[in-house]
Amino acid sequence: MITCHVRYEIDPEQIDAFERFATRWMELVNQHRGVHHGYFLPAEGASDVAYALFSFPSLAEYLLTPGQPQPRGQSRNQEEHEPQAHDR
Repeated sequence: MITCHVRYEIDPEQIDAFERFATRWMELVNQHRGVHHGYFLPAEGASDVAYALFSFPSLAEYLLTPGQPQPRGQSRNQEEHEPQAHDR
């Protein structure tokens, strides 16, 4: 199993866009045999940082997920699968 830890810096003016992105990303991870463990935000104080954790059964399955780096010589159409972070 491989678990990924992602750190986000959220633009306070784009909270709604981040919520849409986060919701879509959770759906995509689950659709591609992963488990999204959620987003974690500070409980107190002002902060623009959020963290996400998601896991896949193996490194090979993670690498087959749209948006991940591919081994040399391999490619695929990623655009139809990736969430758009710039949706505003």
